[in-house]
Amino acid sequence: MFKAKLKAVYQDLTQSERLVADYILDHIDEIRTITSHQLAVNTHIGQSTIIRFSQKLGYNSFRELLADLSAIPRQDLVREEIQVNESMNDTNRKIIAQYHDIVEVTFENNKEETIQQACEMLIKAKKVILFGIGSSNLFCEYLANQLVKMGLLCVTSQTPHTIYSLIDQSRKDTVLFLISESGETREVIKAASIAKENEMPIIAMTRMAKNSLHTYADLILKTVSFETETRLNVTTMRCSQLYLIDALYLNIMKSNFNKFSKTIERAEMLSDRKL
Repeated sequence: MFKAKLKAVYQDLTQSERLVADYILDHIDEIRTITSHQLAVNTHIGQSTIIRFSQKLGYNSFRELLADLSAIPRQDLVREEIQVNESMNDTNRKIIAQYHDIVEVTFENNKEETIQQACEMLIKAKKVILFGIGSSNLFCEYLANQLVKMGLLCVTSQTPHTIYSLIDQSRKDTVLFLISESGETREVIKAASIAKENEMPIIAMTRMAKNSLHTYADLILKTVSFETETRLNVTTMRCSQLYLIDALYLNIMKSNFNKFSKTIERAEMLSDRKL
């Protein structure tokens, strides 16, 4: 998964870390047996940068990064981008590959304990407020609808002032669920700051790289997106968000299947009732 992990964090790497990444891709055969010290010498970069680079990709050590590289065929490490002149079949194949990679990296960067804790926070909450701006709000609505069907009290709105008022009227027994890919959306940060003043627990779904939303969140669900050199890129970040939302929904459902399934059946029956 080295290639996918690198694509996920490349835009957040420092200039020195990008030099390390590019060197690895250009010297893939020799890099598989090199030490972090040797790599630092070859790239004229401090050894601490090599270690930090490995950790940004999600590895515990440079040695773990090398072990991952050794398991990947050389041809699979070539960075593939969707091109204007390629065949439709090639484009469709790359889309499938990117979907697979993005979900795999999202899975690896969100520990089971984190998903479990998020599920417990949502189940125990007296009320859940969900908020995001633009397309992120669509995912808030999707998750809210899924949770409401199971009998959990959820509210969401695309109007910031409505959300601010709802948060201001709530306290510790309410969970605020925020979605922001950048983690810097002004309205989302403002919602988080109001929630903090009211001592409300916050779950944030945002990118892995350190951002402002990280400083407010009690629990972070890390989304992943791939940077591309052309405008022909798939909405990989949306795949990451959808995977996490479905993971929350299905694991909450499993936690008390009989109870939640009966609630859903009741909701469906009410929807089918004729006037």
